[in-house]
Amino acid sequence: MMRKRKSKLVTRILREGRDWHAIGIISDERMRLYERACMSPPEPLLPADIRILREQSDLDVYILARIFNTTARQLRRWEQGFGRPKGSELRLLRMVRDRGIESVFP
Repeated sequence: MMRKRKSKLVTRILREGRDWHAIGIISDERMRLYERACMSPPEPLLPADIRILREQSDLDVYILARIFNTTARQLRRWEQGFGRPKGSELRLLRMVRDRGIESVFP
């Protein structure tokens, strides 16, 4: 699933960067940095989505919290809507939701 770009200007800059990459002006490493920088952050998950994800994975709150490198209390807060996962935690939760816990953490 593709994420939306931030704006038309960012899309245009990225397209120009790809053209420059194709002719060798920009290195592969630099192009990967541009690709990451141009992606918008993932949509936040609803508290019910997080609870359903935990129930479908058939894992205890403590085990799932350990997998996501957070506390069980924090995971419960996300499930109850008192807090929201951000950054890498949100990306991991979305990956687990989209692909399943077994494919992300074999």
